[in-house]
Amino acid sequence: MSKELEDLDDEQRAAAEAVTGPVCIIAGAGTGKTLTVTHRLAHGIATRQVDPHRALAVTHSRKAAAELGERLGRLGANAVDARTFHSAGLRVAREFWRLTGRPGSTPIVLSDKEEWRLWWDTLRAFGGHEPEVAEVRDVLDEVGWARSRLVAPEDYPSASLLAGRHSGVDAEKVILCWNTFDEKKAGKGKADFADLLEVAADLIEKEAVVADAVRHRWAHVTVDEYQDTDPAQQRLLDAILAGGRDICVVGDPRQAIYGWKGAEPSYLTGFTVRYPDSKVFDLTRNYRSTPQILGWANRVATAGRVKALVATRPRGSQPRVTQLDDDQVEAAWVAKEVRRALRAGTPTSEIAVLYRFNATQARFEAAFAQAGIATVIADDSTFFEREEVRAVLVPFGQAARAQRDSNGLELLKGVLARSGFNREHAPEGLGAARARWESLEALLELVEAQRAGASADAVTLLAEINGLARRTHGPKVGGVSLSTLHKAKGLEWDVVFLVGMSEGTMPSVYAETDAELAEEERLLHVGVTRARAELHLTWATLNGRGWTNRPSAYLSLLSGAAAPKRQDNEKGLRVLATSVSGPECAQCAQPLKGIAARRLGVCAHCLTFAPGAIGERARALARVIDEAALEAGLDSNELVSPTAILRLLDQRPVSAEAVAATTGVGLRGHWADAAAEILRV
Repeated sequence: MSKELEDLDDEQRAAAEAVTGPVCIIAGAGTGKTLTVTHRLAHGIATRQVDPHRALAVTHSRKAAAELGERLGRLGANAVDARTFHSAGLRVAREFWRLTGRPGSTPIVLSDKEEWRLWWDTLRAFGGHEPEVAEVRDVLDEVGWARSRLVAPEDYPSASLLAGRHSGVDAEKVILCWNTFDEKKAGKGKADFADLLEVAADLIEKEAVVADAVRHRWAHVTVDEYQDTDPAQQRLLDAILAGGRDICVVGDPRQAIYGWKGAEPSYLTGFTVRYPDSKVFDLTRNYRSTPQILGWANRVATAGRVKALVATRPRGSQPRVTQLDDDQVEAAWVAKEVRRALRAGTPTSEIAVLYRFNATQARFEAAFAQAGIATVIADDSTFFEREEVRAVLVPFGQAARAQRDSNGLELLKGVLARSGFNREHAPEGLGAARARWESLEALLELVEAQRAGASADAVTLLAEINGLARRTHGPKVGGVSLSTLHKAKGLEWDVVFLVGMSEGTMPSVYAETDAELAEEERLLHVGVTRARAELHLTWATLNGRGWTNRPSAYLSLLSGAAAPKRQDNEKGLRVLATSVSGPECAQCAQPLKGIAARRLGVCAHCLTFAPGAIGERARALARVIDEAALEAGLDSNELVSPTAILRLLDQRPVSAEAVAATTGVGLRGHWADAAAEILRV
């Protein structure tokens, strides 16, 4: 065995040894995806199957590309070109820019600040007034989605309607602003990041000299997080590969949570259709979470070709669902539980509070500030630093100092009204305008919940708000992480709180189609699998307006549909006991169904990972079944169902005839005899 494979488990090693040809690695959460991919490349280089100077490892973010490059460097494979899709496009565009017919000798890419200013000027010209930040963001996001989906401006209205977009932006406005932006951009002789993908793909597809050069440079391609790839990125990938077959894709269908941004997870799930002779490997051994947490994770996002995650860590505590009286009590309770975890020795950096929507951040940030617990925010922006919040608090501060004795809450409501905020009429859609409204609604709810209350004078309320803002402000070198579920992807903590688990929030009220609801379930799977040792899910009976919530339907799904028992614990708190009744699998902690599974103490998914004689027989049987299925041209599960393997291991028939007579077993002849020989031992 080469040293590049020594640190890998059996599943990882099998994937890493498949160096050439089309390869698909389905890597569940915490199964060592990056470890496998980097060691696979290092092994290919060490065995001279891969030329490191002709290998490209591509992913979606600069952070992920940097991590890939760093790990490859530690393995002596630093010659591999680790890039983002946009960086790969930029390299092609820079080298062959002269063939585009565009001005200049190289592309000049707009900086983020320049691009924002150009969009701002475009919308100002369109509307004849200074646009709001939310308005600019909504149009920019819609154009970004369309370009990622290879949608032309004139096709945007129909494509947006077909996709069920919830932007709340007029389609004609998007088209006009898009065309104007492109004209202004061309007039400056500059490009944006979306142009890089388009220009690079065009050059490779239309210029033979470019195609030859690029395909010679990047003959061996690895794609990370393939479930997040969008059509524009796939087009560039297809152009680079052409007829090339040395492609390895790695991803997880259960973590496909960016459909709203244009990602197309069917590229991953349909890989075997595109490459019928591809080799597919499943990484299922999870090194992150306890069996109890994985038992919950395995109950959601189960559609499609996925296998259950199998625990390698010792058993831990059962995840718990906690019901609180209202939103503010929920935030205070989480702060109290975090204090308990800190006293038990858990570092602040190993605790996270995860939520579905950004607006939820406000009350948890305030609760932690009042409890004296440091926090870090996923996007480095505290609630009181948000532009829309500052735009209200600055004029409120001026008004409060000028009208010191006025009712503070009424004065704030007046400032909010003048800013265009209407509490009773939220903007349509899911765009930035809605996000702005939710931030201001969160601000109002936060102020209403403060000790000063509705009766405080303006200067007293201002002092309380400023005090709260000061306690949440400033550079943080460490603290409890506050993050949306989307931004938490790729991260992990010892203790995780999934908060706001009520209908309309999880799943989102905007998730209406089957595809949207499936993505919400995958988002929950991502959230659950962020936790290593301890997982809490919370929801509040009343929201910030005093309206009644209903618990998320996912809570019953996660807890195995066990009927929760409500028990009073203390004022304002209801704890739901959610332990699953009946025996659980010793590997993944899922409930065991069927007599055979209960007697063996392991579920069908985990048989080959079981310790001792059961695991040995299961692995030997699996090899026989795989070989028999290959000979018959069938899938292994078609030949012998997972439940039938349980029956064989439980009943242990000692003759070929008895094996063949077992329900669900399609083994015959010498294959049935081989299975019987294994079971006789």
